[in-house]
Parts: sequence; C-alpha cells; structure tokens
Amino acid sequence: MAVYVSAEVAAVCELYEGLLGKDAARRGGAEQLRLLADRLADGHRRCLQGAFVEIGNWHPELTGHPETEIWSAGLGQQDYLDTVARAHGYSNWEAVSTAEPSRPTLRFERCVDDILAGDVEAVAASLRAYPDLTTMRSHWGHRAMLLHYLAANGVEIYRQRVPANAPDLARLLLDNGADVSAKANMYGGGRATLGMLLSSSHPAHAGVTPELADVLRQAGAAPC
Repeated sequence: MAVYVSAEVAAVCELYEGLLGKDAARRGGAEQLRLLADRLADGHRRCLQGAFVEIGNWHPELTGHPETEIWSAGLGQQDYLDTVARAHGYSNWEAVSTAEPSRPTLRFERCVDDILAGDVEAVAASLRAYPDLTTMRSHWGHRAMLLHYLAANGVEIYRQRVPANAPDLARLLLDNGADVSAKANMYGGGRATLGMLLSSSHPAHAGVTPELADVLRQAGAAPC
C-alpha cells in the first residue's frame, strides 16, 4: 500500500531512528521522551534537518523561525525536553513530570502503526480481537484516538504519515465504533478529526482529503 511521507516527516523519522517502534512501546512515557530529547539535542548540534523540523514546529519560542535562527540558538536540555513534550501533546516538560505515570498500550500502538501503513487486514484483525481499540486513547498528552491519526495533524510528527487507503481505514474504524465527534488535546484541546484533517497539509498532498472528509461527514462529523 502506498503511503505518503513528506520530506519533513521523513527527516524526523531519520532523526529518531532506532528509538521508535517496538522498543519504544515498551518504555514509559517520560523515559521515551528523555531519549528523544537527547537525540534532538545531538541533532541540533549537528544541524540535522529532523531537528530543525521538530524545533521549528514545537519549541515554545522558535516555532516558525528560519533555520539560521534555530541553528544559532543557544539551547539547553530544558529546551529539548520542552520541545519533545510539546511534540507529544503536553504544554511543556513540567506537564510530563507532574502527570500520572503513562505507559503505552501495546495493542493500541501496534494498531496505530498498522493504520499508518495502510494494512487494512491487520487493523481489522486487531479490531476483532480487541473491540475496545476504537475507544482507546494514546498515552501521550494529546490523547488521540485511532481515528485522529488519519488526520496526520497534531500528533507526533514521525507518525504523520498518510496511507492512500485512509478513507477505507476510516470507514473500518467508524463501522467498529469509532466516534467521529470525539475530541483530543492537540493544539490546546477540543480538536475533532474532521477539523484536524482540513487543516493538515499531509492528507492534502496525498490526495485523500476530499474522500476522507466525505467519509467523516457521512458519519455525522460537524461542519468546520
């Protein structure tokens, strides 16, 4: 199945290579974010494109700034911790450290990855085995549900990938109990899938936005 991955998303995936996937799903949330912060610090020192994408999107004071400013910024460990915290739906690192201990649910994480790979059969099998998956939420601060990940917006950048069969996956999730009106905590909270989809460049570039939006609207998503 074809999956659209922008250059920016690919750069972040490369930055965090070896820290994602199955091993990450077995770590506690704070432990994982500390590892990502250390990798981000190294990437910033080495002027890696993935570090520019992460900092340019999530640093509280450098969002949207040009590369020259980001590379010349004298950042410390707190900056990197705050950046990765914000990239996972928290307001800052303090919100991570004061939250209740969070650990990923392996079947949820696996299903997210299968969705983003466009593997309909694997997703359907997971939903048959674990019917509660469509109502579960991510352990990260954004608290996204499976359906939200199809909007490729506001969730962790390395997961902002768009399978060509995203509309089919949305139908599958909705047929199995996903709530089209459910909101998550991206960008301050109160974000439903349709609104996130329509403001996301990745599905638009992948060419799936119109059909995916129609699927959501037919399921009762409110106009945005």
